[in-house]
Amino acid sequence: MSEQQLQRIQFVTTYYDWLQGLRFVPFGLVQLGFAAWLALPQPEGTDTKARLAVASLVMLGGMLLATGLYAWAGAYYRRRFGEVRMSASTRQRMQRAIGVSLFAGLMLGLLTAFIRKSTQLTDAPLSGSLFLSALALVWYWHWSGRVAHHYLGVAAGFATLALLHAMEASPVYALLRSLPFTTDSRAGAVTLAGTWGVAVVVMGALDHRLLARTLGNEPEPESEAVPE
Repeated sequence: MSEQQLQRIQFVTTYYDWLQGLRFVPFGLVQLGFAAWLALPQPEGTDTKARLAVASLVMLGGMLLATGLYAWAGAYYRRRFGEVRMSASTRQRMQRAIGVSLFAGLMLGLLTAFIRKSTQLTDAPLSGSLFLSALALVWYWHWSGRVAHHYLGVAAGFATLALLHAMEASPVYALLRSLPFTTDSRAGAVTLAGTWGVAVVVMGALDHRLLARTLGNEPEPESEAVPE
């Protein structure tokens, strides 16, 4: 067995709970649904508060459904791959990573709100948010052992979209303007919510693929020495 295979097995068994990607795909789909709702124009005469209340209830229902599917997919993983007991040190590292992520998200939200109030460049925070999202994924890839290279691909997607937005060439803005049933009045929020929705779905599918290929197949036999 090669060193690369050993590193992959160690990574998958260490972060087994987080690599059960099918458990997270429904949450990404709910996020995409929220982005689609943001893209729809508000009909004339509609009560904004009532519309927001209905959307919040639908969003809550979607999250509850996603939570149910999360538990169902967890049972599927236990049946197919078994269970991996997490060590105390790994649990502490993951809890610290979650804490750092929550703190970074809070700071990003506060910074975005401050910039929006203090400058007329209301779209400027979007490029920064996308770029910081890319950096966060690169950090997680490095922190977790530099094994799951698809995180770098998703990070590159965030960075590319940030650059395109900074150049006023965002494909999301162009798409919203081209469709007769959407509006670009909330294009920034649509971009951020939709991009993260796609990212969660893509990373979930690729995490599952990595886990299934690592734990679902027999290790490749080592090549025998050929006598001279």
